[in-house]
Amino acid sequence: MKLPILYSFRRCPYAMRGRLAIAHAGIQVELREVLLRDKPLEMLEVSPKGTVPVLVLPNGKIIEESFDIMNWALSAKTITHNECKLVFLCDTDFKPWLDQYKYPNKNKNYNREITLEQAGKYLDLLEAHLHKNIFLFGGARGFADIGIAPFIRQFANVDIEWFLESNRPNLIAWYKEFIEWDGFESIMIKHPRWFFGDPITFFP
Repeated sequence: MKLPILYSFRRCPYAMRGRLAIAHAGIQVELREVLLRDKPLEMLEVSPKGTVPVLVLPNGKIIEESFDIMNWALSAKTITHNECKLVFLCDTDFKPWLDQYKYPNKNKNYNREITLEQAGKYLDLLEAHLHKNIFLFGGARGFADIGIAPFIRQFANVDIEWFLESNRPNLIAWYKEFIEWDGFESIMIKHPRWFFGDPITFFP
């Protein structure tokens, strides 16, 4: 049986959440690990925009946004409007501040205090969601947890001491659970760069 093909890059948070959703749903795909600075022609032919993840379904349909890949993988589960909204806010409101925080030299007007204040608004929103539950929308890991956690991990890693000392105990506990979760560790296994003609790498 022909498998869906997933073009991915291990360290990209968008690709991480795509792999997490696929693994969480118990779907098997053919994984093609790429280098973003030297993208394979095969990927660019199906998705000229050149970003990961890209999913090629057996029927030829191309899904080239991580949010849509998550929706595809988790379609059998109940995904609420509020979950989608929280992930959307991560992508639109939080991610720009994360980029400034991680790459301050790219912005000549960078101000750490302002960046942390603005990013903190989203962190506080997550803290409020986690006030009563282990996960963002209840007692089980769901769409929002998978869609947001890779970006919080990236944010925390910029200055882990600052993050762990911030006054957000529920968010910190959620973050620690995520990075220690064997499901996350399993999708971060290193795979060699894919080249045309290589044997299939099955994922998960």
